[in-house]
Amino acid sequence: MTPSFCALSLRLCLCAAALVLIPTLDANAPFSWRQGRALAEPVDASEKDAFEAAKSLGTVDAWEAFLKSYPSGFHADLARAYIKKLGEVAPAPAPAAAPTPPANDEFPTPAGSWGGIVRDGPGQDHRKLDSLEEGERISLMGRSDVVVDGYPWFKIWYRGEHKGYMWGGILCSVGAERPDLYKTCPAASEADSGVKDESKACKKGGGEWDGRRCRPAGYFDEPKNDKAQTAKKKKCPAGMYLNQLGACQPNETGN
Repeated sequence: MTPSFCALSLRLCLCAAALVLIPTLDANAPFSWRQGRALAEPVDASEKDAFEAAKSLGTVDAWEAFLKSYPSGFHADLARAYIKKLGEVAPAPAPAAAPTPPANDEFPTPAGSWGGIVRDGPGQDHRKLDSLEEGERISLMGRSDVVVDGYPWFKIWYRGEHKGYMWGGILCSVGAERPDLYKTCPAASEADSGVKDESKACKKGGGEWDGRRCRPAGYFDEPKNDKAQTAKKKKCPAGMYLNQLGACQPNETGN
């Protein structure tokens, strides 16, 4: 056998041995080998972007969407930790309930004004009728269903025979404090004490107190026909009569 033939045979044997020793890259490869490959591979840039996007939103829905695309790995574990943390956040406190109206409320009842606008209906969208000075006494005639910032709108009588609506947040209670009015009126003077006595005497005698004077029973009842009421109060000079509009005009018959 020649030397050249022996050298060729040796190289072939060495190449065959090397092929046998090279590890395979299929799924049945040893775990340590596959783990080394995973550590060597860089994290997918799109996974990083998705993780940062979910983190910036900071909601459970965002993290769950991330986990659908990347269910395993270090970022997936962090996503689940964030979801758990969001679930442990304390719920927001319930909004404060509106003040409870006084039990067995009686109307009319005296009250006071901090100063403000009287309107022809319960709400700021209604027409302005008048303005009250701070400290003016009024009478509450009824409470409406319109509540703003915890205080209802009231129907009131003021300055004798005028009526309208005012918000409870600019009204004060006379005597015991009420939850539907803003605080109590300033300390009563001697004159106010006298008014209270007159109010009690008025109610005891069967009358109705309008905040300033005693009125006969039924004074605050709504008139069924304002024109008829006007006709009863107003009188025309001789030779004239009261028409349907409440105005005096000459009597065409001469009577």
